[in-house]
Formats: sequence, structure tokens, C-alpha cells
Amino acid sequence: MKVAMVTPYWFPVRGGLTSYVSSLTDALRKYWAIKVYIIAREGEPNGATIIGGTPREFVARAARELDRIEPDAIHAHGHWYALSAALRHKRRRSEVRVVFTIHTQLDPELVTRRLVLARLLSKANTLTAVSQDLLARTSEAYRISVRTRVTPPGVLLRTSSPEQTRGFQIRYELLDRRPIVAFVGPLTYERKCEGIRQLIAAMTTIRSRFPGSVLVIAGDGSYRAGLEAHATRKVPGGVTFLGDVPDPTPLLLVADVYAHISFQEGLPLALLEAMAAGKAIVASRVGGIPEVIRDGENGFLVDGDSTQIADRILRLLASETLASRFGSQSLRDVSSLYGPRQCAERFVPLYGGKLPRKVVVSVDLERDYPGPQETHRGLEEAVPKLLDLFRKHGVTANFFATSDLSTRYADVLRQIVREGHGLGCHGESHSVSYLSARSFDWQLESIKRATESIQTSTGIRPRGFRAPNFSANGSTIRALKRLGYWYDSSVLPGRRVRKLRTFTLLDTRPAPSDPYRPSQQNVAVPGTSGVIEFPVTENPMSPGGPISLGFLHTAGLDQTLEAIATSASDVCVFLIHPWELLDPPDRRVPKWMLAGCRSDSTLLDGFLKQLKVDHELTTFEAQLEKVHFLPAHSEKPAMIQALSVPRPGLPQ
Repeated sequence: MKVAMVTPYWFPVRGGLTSYVSSLTDALRKYWAIKVYIIAREGEPNGATIIGGTPREFVARAARELDRIEPDAIHAHGHWYALSAALRHKRRRSEVRVVFTIHTQLDPELVTRRLVLARLLSKANTLTAVSQDLLARTSEAYRISVRTRVTPPGVLLRTSSPEQTRGFQIRYELLDRRPIVAFVGPLTYERKCEGIRQLIAAMTTIRSRFPGSVLVIAGDGSYRAGLEAHATRKVPGGVTFLGDVPDPTPLLLVADVYAHISFQEGLPLALLEAMAAGKAIVASRVGGIPEVIRDGENGFLVDGDSTQIADRILRLLASETLASRFGSQSLRDVSSLYGPRQCAERFVPLYGGKLPRKVVVSVDLERDYPGPQETHRGLEEAVPKLLDLFRKHGVTANFFATSDLSTRYADVLRQIVREGHGLGCHGESHSVSYLSARSFDWQLESIKRATESIQTSTGIRPRGFRAPNFSANGSTIRALKRLGYWYDSSVLPGRRVRKLRTFTLLDTRPAPSDPYRPSQQNVAVPGTSGVIEFPVTENPMSPGGPISLGFLHTAGLDQTLEAIATSASDVCVFLIHPWELLDPPDRRVPKWMLAGCRSDSTLLDGFLKQLKVDHELTTFEAQLEKVHFLPAHSEKPAMIQALSVPRPGLPQ
């Protein structure tokens, strides 16, 4: 496979974007033997083709270079002209995949430029951003309708020898300065530098407690002179500016606290590097920072006030135990979630590659469909087959039941729970096709009735929800939060449903493909809800639809396994409706039902057997323990603690 990286910058131009592209390139070459080409506007031709010129000249020249390379995928970064060059090549070769990664907020001042940028973004195959916050702001500002994914940077765990560290301290006259508060970043953006001014102001309080303390700032840019003058007035001798530092590792290793105070961020690479150095962190509650720093668990989050900044830094300087605990947790988080390989894995399927996936087998229990029909053969005939197959292959599944089944088929639901499967709520019935067409109050009362009905029949209160027809909206998320639900699995990225071609019932096309916390206004956009969204995986071979038992019956074993392997989702959902394990009824039915429904379970048997060989089976409940990389807002620990509480005895 050939992938072309089109980027504004390459070394020796330093910064988060250059480091991101370099780390990603190295990982793709090392772990997947992908042939990667670098095309940059600025930099030196050391492993890259440097195009130069104005942005418009770059577009034409880079497109010609892409024509020469003919890559399988083009990954553009950061600026409109990188994406424009990729799209110009795509006009000639429509099969090439174009991925565009946003590293910081896109804010063209002129309305016409915003419209042009929106049109460019809409033509990419996939739009990614380094944080959920950045993706949400971009989606809302530009009304994104393409597929999206959150792709944080990968960080190497770097080391520095004692000699190198001591040499660094001697060079910058830091050998006898203690304690050290460090900041690393470019001094080129006003909103970022406003945070540094607050950090400098905080040093007056810190130095009153620790007279030998020093703030060390590594970075250069147009605001440096102003910041130096500000520091001289506020804290004479208390701030050292290093300028541009090729490798900040020695600084991070000698620092006692790393403080990343800024009012504008995507997800700063320097912050992740400080975590990788095992440092205690104090950082602003902006951008993607709360997605990696959990206040009181692996660092402190602040709102930007210098008094609060000083208080949090002083707490860490006064307690070696607390600082060590934060630093150790940060190192564990980075090691498990933000390594270069983990970063690169998120892009491989976007380029068209295959990967082993974590797969949730999910079953929707409802009246026979389509219609829905007033029959329940799926419950009566197919569910026993499914449970037999799950026992045979050691599959623990997630079931979602409509509550209109909870009295008549209570014994089936109890058996599902007794055999260790998860049981969630699928609404009251499929008679209401689209929750998104209902008000918040209606949804709240309906879901409450359904929840209580299932709990009465089984003794288990559902903690997971799936809306009929994947029709959740922001009101659904607010209702689920009010009712104490842990997670939802209603969003199908790539799906849009219109009524009479004018009224949109729902549109989740731009929803992220990986677990996220949805906005309480728009379920397809990341936000700060306490409910986790596990999106239903979009089928790469059938855009807008799920990877389902019906697809297995229609496309066969090999194509279904390939769809899972090429899906762009950390948690892949394989969806089953029991009525798909029945022969089509003796009446007129849609063509897809004739091919997608069959009573013979041999194909599903073989699929489950091979699925365990090629991939890793999991459940939504198991994956809840992985969500600590999402903005937690203090709700995650109680959620996970509840998982360990013994279940009450089931009614017989």
C-alpha cells in the first residue's frame, strides 16, 4: 500500500503537526510496511519532497507530485491547501481515499473563505481531528456530513542519559534552580500566549513559598518578546525563556511540574510528552485537554485564573506523594492509549487496510420485522438457536429488548441474563419508528416505562439502550442521563433518514466511529454527556448500513469478515435480529429480506467460529472500563464500580 502525506511543514520546522506526521509515518512503515511519501510546503528535503511556493502554487505542484506517485490513499494535514491538493488528484483518480486531519481550530475570518473550506471538507472521504472537542467544534461550524474519527497523536516514551540531562541544566543555568515548572509550546498564537501570561502571574505566589522556583518556557514565536517583558515586570528572575529547543525531553525530565496553560488548544503534543515523562500536570480546561487529563486522577485542570493555577502547582510542589501518583497514572495512560502504534492503527482502515478488531455481538429483540408484524417467531424459534450457538462458541452478547416483550417473554429474558449476556432496553416497541421525531418529555416517559417494565420482569435494571431504527437524538441522550443509563448504542454513522425528501428525521452521517460522549443537543457530535455512545459500526461495503446477520446471509462469510477487518471503529458491532434467522414469510416482502433471512444457522455457526480466530470478542460493559480517555466529568469511577456489584437473584 502507498500513502502520501501532504503537510504544510516538515523538519527542521518544529511543532505538533510536524511531530504528528513524523511519528505516524514511522509507525506505518514499522508495523505495517506501508510505503509512505512526504510532500511538504516548508522544510528541508530530508526524506520528503519540498514543494515551496504560495499556497495556491503548492496546490498545483503537490497535485502533480501525487499524479506521479499514484498513492492508494492521501492523508492531508492541517491547512486548506494540503486538502485542496489531495482533492485535485482525486478528481483524476476517484478511487483514491482522501483523509484530512485537523490539528487546531479552523477559523478563516472571511465568510467566503469559510464557505470554500466547508466545500473542501465535504469532499474528503474521512475527516479526523486530534481531539473530540476539536471535532465537535468543526462539525458544528461547517455542518460536516462526511465520516469522522478522533485521532490523537502518538507519543514515544523518550529517555535522556544523566550526562545529557546535566548538560542541559548547565547550558541553561538550571543546575541550582529548584523547583522547576515547565511549559513547552510555540509562542505564536494570542489565545495560547494569554494563558502563559496567567502562568507567569501565578509564579509571583509560587515564588513567595519557594523563592528558588523558576518557570522554564521552551518555545519561540512572535509573542516571545512581549512575554519576556511581562515576566521581567511581574517576576524578575523567575522565568527563563529557552527559545526553540530541538528536543524538550531533558527539560521535561528535570521539571517538577509541567503546566500547560492556554486558552486555545486541540490536543497539545507537549502535554502528552510530559505525561510520557511521568510528570505531574496542571493544565487548562480547554480543547482536548480534559480528554486526557482527569482532574484529581492524573493531574489538575484549571480555568485559567492565576490564583487557581498557583494553588494547584503549590499543592503538587508541597506533596511529593501526590505528584508521584499523578505522574505514574499519566505515564500509564500514555503507554496504553497514545503510543505511535495506537495512533497509526486508527488510520490503517481509513487508508483501506485491514486490522483485527474488538467485536461486540449485539442482538435486538423485537417483534418480527419488517412491519413490525404482530408475530414473535424470532423470539420463539430463533433465540434458542442463538443461545445454543453462543454457548458453543463461548460468546457473551449484548441483547436489547423492547419492553412489550417483557411480560409475555419474561422467561426468555431471564434466561439471557442467567447465561451471562448483557440485557439493555430497546424502547417500548418498534411501533414508534423514530424517537427523533418525539419530544424530550415524551421520550423520557416512554423510556422510563420501558426500563421499569424490563426491570420488573428480570430483576435487572437496564443500563444500556438502543433506540428503534437507530433513531436517538439529543433528547434521547438527556433522557438516558436522567434515568441513570451508562451507555447508548443507537448512532449509526453514515445514516440519514428523510421524510418526503424534505424533512430530515435523523442525520448521523458525521458521527465518530469510535466510542464517545455525545452532545446533549446533537447525538452525532461529541460533547460532555455522562452517557457513553458506542456507535453501531457502519458497513464499509454497504455505506449507511450496519454489519449484520442479514449482510452475512447476503454477502457470505468472507465479505462479512472483511467488512469487520476494514471497519474504522475501535469497537466493531455485529448486529443480529432474531427474525433474520427465520425463512422469509409466505407473503410479499422486500428483496433484501428474501436474501437476508434464512433459518439455517450453519453460516452463522461458521462465522462465529472464525470471528474468534480473527478478532477479539468483547461486550459493551467490558469496554466501559476503557473509556477513561474520554472527558470523564467524574462519572466514570462510579460507573465502573457499579460493574463489580453482585447481581441480585433473578425471579424464576
